[in-house]
Amino acid sequence: MGEAVEAAAVETWALPEGEWLAGMVRAYVGSSVLLTGEAGEVLLLKASYRPQWEFPGGGMDPGEGPAQCAARELAEETGLAAGELRLLVVEWRDPIPDQGEHAHPAVHFMFDGGTAPAGAELRLQAEEIADHGWYTPARAAALLHPCAARRLTAALEARRTGVPVLLHSTGYLG
Repeated sequence: MGEAVEAAAVETWALPEGEWLAGMVRAYVGSSVLLTGEAGEVLLLKASYRPQWEFPGGGMDPGEGPAQCAARELAEETGLAAGELRLLVVEWRDPIPDQGEHAHPAVHFMFDGGTAPAGAELRLQAEEIADHGWYTPARAAALLHPCAARRLTAALEARRTGVPVLLHSTGYLG
């Protein structure tokens, strides 16, 4: 390694912790669950605070990992317990420019929640969930934000092949 490169490496580690952390990328992190019915219909939720339909899921709490987040959100929003969750999609979203100082990228993990048993009863989270529905993949894609619809397509393909997918999307909420 050249002397200049070694000197730069030493200087990086000599930064005060606050300055070093200020230079790190901050990202919002969330998880969701693809849950389907026995005929392949997709569960979507309509949040009371957003105009678009979404998958069960939400933001990660401190101290939990992506799968824990997905399981917690599924239970909170639907009353359903997650079985073993398998990773389907990781999505990197660019920052939303009009968020000013809060404009950070987001990383979203989507997990396979499997097939809901026939007659599974949902207990919707009254404070957050206004409605729900089981939709064909085509109808679900039409109800979702276009980037979330792309995530649905990728998730169904990953479920079919067993190979997780990495997506890159422009900034959006949801």
